[in-house]
Amino acid sequence: MKKKKLVIFFLALIGVYLIYNITYKEKSSYLAIGDELAKGHTPFDTYSESYTDYLYTYLLDKDSKITINKEFIHEDLRIKDLLENIKNPSVFEQKNLPQAIKNADIITISIGSEELFSKLRSNNWKTTNEKLYEFIDDMIMDLEKLINEIQKIKKTDIYVIGYYNPLVYNEENETKLKSLFNYIDVKLKNLENTKKVYYVEIANGFQNKTYYLPNKDHAFPSLEGYNYIANQIIKKIESH
Repeated sequence: MKKKKLVIFFLALIGVYLIYNITYKEKSSYLAIGDELAKGHTPFDTYSESYTDYLYTYLLDKDSKITINKEFIHEDLRIKDLLENIKNPSVFEQKNLPQAIKNADIITISIGSEELFSKLRSNNWKTTNEKLYEFIDDMIMDLEKLINEIQKIKKTDIYVIGYYNPLVYNEENETKLKSLFNYIDVKLKNLENTKKVYYVEIANGFQNKTYYLPNKDHAFPSLEGYNYIANQIIKKIESH
């Protein structure tokens, strides 16, 4: 009789365990890393919804328990700052990037746009652009280092957002700008050689779209532009 009760007890225990595993779902997390573009800088020097917000709405529709971490979005954020946080997280008080990466199921990165836009605007398009190409090479090299450091912590899906041209084309700059952004696309596309890294190209979509960049004197997109970026990320997610 005791053996029978013991068997029933263990069968009940197994049943509870199976039901728990079927119904219980651990919370997943979306980690957004970036500067002005990730923060939602608008064409009129205010802040509103960014592609991160639109993407989070999409992710919530797929998983009602997913959370978003925006601790590592800052207008002055640099790749070097992120690398330093990974190496010495204790220096950054509550903003522990390694822990955020461990918790993340999906990561988006958009960084360097403000500095790139500034260099594009100050560049003399009548001369050669060697220093501009050197800057891009260095930036993408640092980005690759950041991705490698992230993947040492956790092999999670990383979506790297590309760059778009904020300048109006003219006779002096059109050919050089198109060559420059083709070069950027090729370099960033090479990041996909690393497993679980996906490059999100946005330059072509922004080309000649005045409603994405309605202020000629300001480099950042409208809500429609941010929504377009989010949709390009979603396409990548769904294709993988």
